[in-house]
Amino acid sequence: MAQFDDERKPLVEALLQAIIEACPTLTETIKWNAPTFCYEGKDRMTFMLHKKDRVGLILHTGAKPKEDKKAPHLYTDDTELLEWNSNIRATITFADCDEFSSKRDLFKKAVERWVEETKSL
Repeated sequence: MAQFDDERKPLVEALLQAIIEACPTLTETIKWNAPTFCYEGKDRMTFMLHKKDRVGLILHTGAKPKEDKKAPHLYTDDTELLEWNSNIRATITFADCDEFSSKRDLFKKAVERWVEETKSL
């Protein structure tokens, strides 16, 4: 983060802090030039920083199992923050710190649920 010189840095830092609070057992690394969080060595969340007007978090299950864009979602998201990309991949995006602050508790709930639902995958 020290080298991340971007106006979105406060938003990225707020998201990072919330993930760490919600899921303290995850390990953090850098993958694809962005923070990535792993559960027991398996990638579960990766920041999406290439779109300059927002910050996204990709929720995924690593390289396995295979995605199916037509299959039902892994579970029903009661936070309404997830935008499902396939049965096993979703994204959460925020435009700014104000939007994130208003949904911080829901965000923490969403990432906790993702880790719980994907533990066995």
